[in-house]
Amino acid sequence: MLSRLHVILPFSLTVPEGETYPIYSYVDEGYEIRIYPPAKSDQPTPGIDVDELFIDEKPGFQANALRIDFVKDSFDRQVGIECDPSYDLIQRTVNFFLRRLRFVVRGFQISLLNFPQLSWHIRYLDDDETELPTTEGLVRGRGARAFNLSWIALTRQVWDDIHALPVDYAPPEWDSLFLDALAALPNVGPSIVLAATSLDVFISYILDALAQKSVIPQHQRHWINNREWLREPALEEQFDDLLKILSGSSLKENQTLWEAFKNLKTARNSFVHEGLAQIGKKPVTEAEARKLVHQTAEIVKFIKTKMPDEMRWPEYQHTINIQIGKKLFGK
Repeated sequence: MLSRLHVILPFSLTVPEGETYPIYSYVDEGYEIRIYPPAKSDQPTPGIDVDELFIDEKPGFQANALRIDFVKDSFDRQVGIECDPSYDLIQRTVNFFLRRLRFVVRGFQISLLNFPQLSWHIRYLDDDETELPTTEGLVRGRGARAFNLSWIALTRQVWDDIHALPVDYAPPEWDSLFLDALAALPNVGPSIVLAATSLDVFISYILDALAQKSVIPQHQRHWINNREWLREPALEEQFDDLLKILSGSSLKENQTLWEAFKNLKTARNSFVHEGLAQIGKKPVTEAEARKLVHQTAEIVKFIKTKMPDEMRWPEYQHTINIQIGKKLFGK
């Protein structure tokens, strides 16, 4: 019996027409898995629409649908279950291929997929690839259609706020890094590294600015000098002891944010040194990475409230209501 999966890729691959490919297979969790060369789907392919396309002087086309067959004696097709094969196995199988494809072709454009948060469908077929009969309580297929919408509204208020900034104003580098971290999601490792780096740059800027304005007591100056004589202050010391000395407050005052800061640092270090973002030897999930990235902004906001008024940077919040419509059928 077959469980035939089609996944719509967020990128396209250029494939020569009429080329033949041997089909390789392997076994995972008792399933025989066969991966087929990508084909063209009925959805628009990413990139520029061209009239002619050649690859090695042969006609080609842009493919964005990946087909994978899972083969087993039988599948659980009950209406109430999530899926057979499981989402975990499907994600591992799809990314098994994409990781190797990315490595072999040096394709930095290729990103790993977060299943089932994408467009996909499965058809259950007989061994001869024919459709199964309709049976009450059992499905003959599963699937979902995913949409990724991002809207940036330019209202009159936004326009005025842009031009209210001083001509020589430059957004802080740590804020740009934070926005880059948001843009890197759902890629766990890169988003974690960018968010952690934004905090590194942020605390360095804050402490330098505070030091220029502060009169540090003698006993505290002695502690700082001793720490710098031995080595540069650790990041934890910057957010705790040094921030306390220079501003009167420490990030430790908020235990939730302090824990988030330490987890972010741990995940960043494990990704940089081991290639996998982990906390307590457990890989960071997309949901956990998203939470940590957003907590980065909360850390910055918490520390901002402890700053003198003249050191606070502008922030903007705009409440904008966008409504969209899509005509599915027309005359």
